[in-house]
Amino acid sequence: MLLGALALLCVPLAAHDHWITPATFHPAPNERVDLRLCVGHPSQFEEQIRDPRRIVRFDVLGPQGTKPLPGVDGKSPAGILRARDEGLHVLAFESDHAFVEIAPEKYEQYLEDEGLSDVLAERTRRGETARPGRDSYARCDKAFVRVGAAEPSGWERPVGLTCELVPETDPFTWKAGDELVLRLEFQGEPLADRQVKLMRLTAPFTITLARTDEHGRARFRPESAGGWVASSVHQRRATPEQGLEGDWDGWWASLTFELGASAPPSGARG
Repeated sequence: MLLGALALLCVPLAAHDHWITPATFHPAPNERVDLRLCVGHPSQFEEQIRDPRRIVRFDVLGPQGTKPLPGVDGKSPAGILRARDEGLHVLAFESDHAFVEIAPEKYEQYLEDEGLSDVLAERTRRGETARPGRDSYARCDKAFVRVGAAEPSGWERPVGLTCELVPETDPFTWKAGDELVLRLEFQGEPLADRQVKLMRLTAPFTITLARTDEHGRARFRPESAGGWVASSVHQRRATPEQGLEGDWDGWWASLTFELGASAPPSGARG
């Protein structure tokens, strides 16, 4: 069910989001594309450096298979793409878990903002509302880059991220007024009753919210073509067997893409 669009006044709603930003969504073959890992909101974000200690995978899946993305450790951009083959290239990033502790009031607000009503209810049931939130969380980011003028294919296939947003609408043929359907999966299975945010990458920096149905599908009607990022978080109680620090195990998923993308001009751009 679509919950409605929010204005830039709601930037704190997206303060925890993480995504891949390619310098261009449709480079020419062999054109260098810087890939930045961003955290925050599209209107106000920080770039994260490449930290090999945190990277579980950082790959590109292209017409000729899967390859690791190069980059310079300790620097941003965190990755560099230079693809020879035309067609769709899917960027996939997954981190290991990091730990954070958040003051009770801020944590309750975070859970409300992210639509994690089940976590709020569990904290209430356990008498934990006056305790800080203690989370271990991981990032699962994906982005689409169309190289050259070849028709993109494979956009609907999952790439094996632990938590993943998968489009059921072709973003490249999308037109104004069309519905955009995204499916949220966790460990390869549809994830129901989770909030998904859809955010414009350019002004006006609107946020639209939807919740996934029993099949993991979130439905949107974006107002325009261009660059977008979708984001969601799945959170569950951590178990001793996981060996995680904190009380909760969080998985953030994002998908960065361009709606209604047209073919790029031939030859490298300046």
